[in-house]
Amino acid sequence: MSENNEDEREKKVGTPPSMPPPSMPPPTTAPPSMAPPTTAPPSMAPPTTAPPSMAPQPSPTMAPTPAPAVPSGPSQQEYDALSRQVKEKDNQINQLNTQLSQLNTQLSSLQASAQNYEKQIKDLNDQTSNLNNILIERDKQIDQLSNEKTQLENRVQESTQEVLTLQQQLTPLQQRVGKLQEEVSYQKKRIEELKEPKAVMPSTLAQQSMGSQSMGSQSMGSQSPISSSVSTPSAPVSDVSGGRRVCPNCNASGFAIKEVEDKSKVISYIPKPIYAKKMICTKCGYEF
Repeated sequence: MSENNEDEREKKVGTPPSMPPPSMPPPTTAPPSMAPPTTAPPSMAPPTTAPPSMAPQPSPTMAPTPAPAVPSGPSQQEYDALSRQVKEKDNQINQLNTQLSQLNTQLSSLQASAQNYEKQIKDLNDQTSNLNNILIERDKQIDQLSNEKTQLENRVQESTQEVLTLQQQLTPLQQRVGKLQEEVSYQKKRIEELKEPKAVMPSTLAQQSMGSQSMGSQSMGSQSPISSSVSTPSAPVSDVSGGRRVCPNCNASGFAIKEVEDKSKVISYIPKPIYAKKMICTKCGYEF
């Protein structure tokens, strides 16, 4: 056990490299030769002193290279540990591959969704452009309608002014028409009065009508003067002896005879309409 521990410690610390250091071979080319100078050196007297003697230097010695250590193989525990690590890494790789495939699937689905969204966005952009065009046309129509409304309002104001002017002109015309209608109604009443029998008219109205007729005949000169005597139409005779009124049809008397107004015969319109009187028998309904 101690040997194994020592081997593990050496592996952890690190073993020296087994390859020997590279050896440098000596140079094969000779050094360049120097040519002697062409001019002779000046003659100089040799020195009288003798040159110093140089002691020979020892050549450097190379350190001996250690023998390379032979590496020992891994132990069973290390092999098992490495196998476990490899299996764990394989499992991690498989998990990562699974996650990668899932992510690829999600990516493809997201890309499809993105394409659908892009298509929807394109469709919405087309719809938006169409709606903008429609809004532009609607704005133009609104402007046209606003202009037409302004023109119509101006025309309405002008028409209102014309109506006011016509109403101002119509008021005196209406007053004049009212006066003419009153005059026409008065003339009609006068004509009806003149058409009534003279017996139901009072003496003043009869005299006025007779005077108007005589004046008309004198002015025209085509008729003879009217006599002062006025002929009255024949009326049914009733027995009024003793102050009693008797029906000429059924001879009823007393409370059976009533006196009422004859709306068909007008005596005077001033100050209010005055009608002639007539008798009605309540038994037989005869009027006289």
